[in-house]
Amino acid sequence: MSAAPRPLVRILPFVVIAGIGIGIGIGLLIPRGSNPPSAPAQSHPEAGKPTTPSDGKSTLSLSAAALRKNQIEVVEVQRQRLARDVEVVGSVDLAPNYHAQIGPLIAGRIVSIKGQVGDHVRAGQVLAELESFEVGQAQAAYLTARATSMAAQANLRRERELAERKVSSERERELAEAAAITEQAQLAAATQRLRALGLRQVDIKQTNEERAGIVPLYSPIDGTIITRSISLGQSVQPATDAFSVANLSQLWVQLDLFEKDLPYVHADQRAEIRTEVYPGKSFPARVAYVGQIIAEKTRTAPVRIEFDNQEGLFRPGQFVTATLHGDPSRVRSEVLAVPRKAVLTVEAKPLVFVQEGSGFVKRPVELGASGGSLVEVRSGLSVGEKVAVDGGFLLKSELLR
Repeated sequence: MSAAPRPLVRILPFVVIAGIGIGIGIGLLIPRGSNPPSAPAQSHPEAGKPTTPSDGKSTLSLSAAALRKNQIEVVEVQRQRLARDVEVVGSVDLAPNYHAQIGPLIAGRIVSIKGQVGDHVRAGQVLAELESFEVGQAQAAYLTARATSMAAQANLRRERELAERKVSSERERELAEAAAITEQAQLAAATQRLRALGLRQVDIKQTNEERAGIVPLYSPIDGTIITRSISLGQSVQPATDAFSVANLSQLWVQLDLFEKDLPYVHADQRAEIRTEVYPGKSFPARVAYVGQIIAEKTRTAPVRIEFDNQEGLFRPGQFVTATLHGDPSRVRSEVLAVPRKAVLTVEAKPLVFVQEGSGFVKRPVELGASGGSLVEVRSGLSVGEKVAVDGGFLLKSELLR
């Protein structure tokens, strides 16, 4: 009975050895580096499905649910006339026709100030008054000339009446007429003298002894007082700038344009102005003037933009960025171009999504000049290919997922 288990003990080592041998044989049949198959991953119903076809390009496709929520518009790549836009930094300046420097025409002393910096004034409004000895003398001469002229006119009327009644001779009437003309000329000269000293006609008519020597300083335009350079009691000279008044509803932008950009800029060209003060906003304007002389040191020519500032959003001295939009009608040659929104940036490099079959392939491109809503593509695309426009950001997000 004790001899029965021995055959089993002898067989077991052979079974173990055989099993090890079979395992080694199977291991030899499996290539090194292979991984056992795993269960397929479940993708989100709206996620992109990148596939790699035989040509090695990664194609990105979207599910039907994703396409229903985010329509992808494609356009065909074509050769088009592209007018280059020019972008340049400039500064806001006063418009000369809407700006006035106000000062006395004669020497005097400031006796009253009626306007302060920041005041909104109307044309003809008195800003200050000065007292002038020279004006006082001229007003006295005017009053004398006016009185003499009035007396000469009265004498002329009397002589005419007497001549009609044959009481006075024609000779006396002629002398009266000559005296009246002479005195009228003297009055006109005295009036013109006062006008030359800065008095208006209404001031001259109101001249009297109480206001002798007083000269008002008027604002010639509607606007805002932006500077005041006088004080009460100050002595001033004809060269003194007492006030500066500006109508800020119209302003200029002064640009210095490099000569290489001059062929793309012309008068009446459409422009847009942007400033960091109002991010995301642009303001329409027009090119009013393109300079004809290039500065030797800077190799630039002056360009002036005139724009409406009725809302008062811009101020003189402010820095702005101006985009001068090119005119396609002035361009003869055509270039390969796509809409700006078709170009995306990934890792600081421009690319587009090109439609291939039911999916899209990312394609790096080299860009050139831009104009309006188009941008030139120098390499990376061919005529007839279709690129994604609306929905490109969805493809980009799926690509970076």
